[in-house]
Amino acid sequence: LIRQGKIKRDKKESFIFRGDDNSYYEKRGDEIRCIDEELPFEIPDRWEWMQLENCCCKEIRRGKSPKYIEQSETLVFAQKCNTKYNGIDIGLAFYLDESTLNKYPEDEYMQDGDIVINSTGTGTLGRVGFYRATDNYNSLSIVPDSHVTVIRSSREIHAFYLFAFMKANQSELEKKGEGSTNQKELKPLTLKELYVPVPPYEEQLRIAVSINNAFSLISKLEKSLK
Repeated sequence: LIRQGKIKRDKKESFIFRGDDNSYYEKRGDEIRCIDEELPFEIPDRWEWMQLENCCCKEIRRGKSPKYIEQSETLVFAQKCNTKYNGIDIGLAFYLDESTLNKYPEDEYMQDGDIVINSTGTGTLGRVGFYRATDNYNSLSIVPDSHVTVIRSSREIHAFYLFAFMKANQSELEKKGEGSTNQKELKPLTLKELYVPVPPYEEQLRIAVSINNAFSLISKLEKSLK
């Protein structure tokens, strides 16, 4: 995608390519290094490896520490909103004191298709969720708190495909937490450097549709058993 000019590359960003010796290399600035040992598996010829930061249109970062109020027109997405078994539950969100809105740039507000990752503490660290606008049944503005990292895919990367990849690797994300037992955190830099296998967009779409259909079927089966 970078070679095709669809994604612009900053001079300091990672650029991954396959050399004449069939090995994979990462170029960052003037430095080039072989990364074969860091890649988890082989990918088809038309696919390419990209670091997660290059798959996004927004900087990978956590939200801000919020100031709460009893009620307002803006919600705060906390880790508990990204539930273990029931997906995204906006009913668990608190209200933001809107006197602090000047702290929040426009891209801080959550959008349909954002990937959310619980990024601090034990028990939920590394949990990956997929935010849909339909989850927000009151259609209020919503921002993440400082314990949640938001991943927003670029136009060339299908959001649900990227989510499915992150979700499949959730157990690995849990292991990447740093710090003491009760104060572990998943740093944005750790997420930025993750290697993502990227197929052509039409293949991303096919994979995303297949996985979404499978999730829907599983959900129906679970409901039928209750």
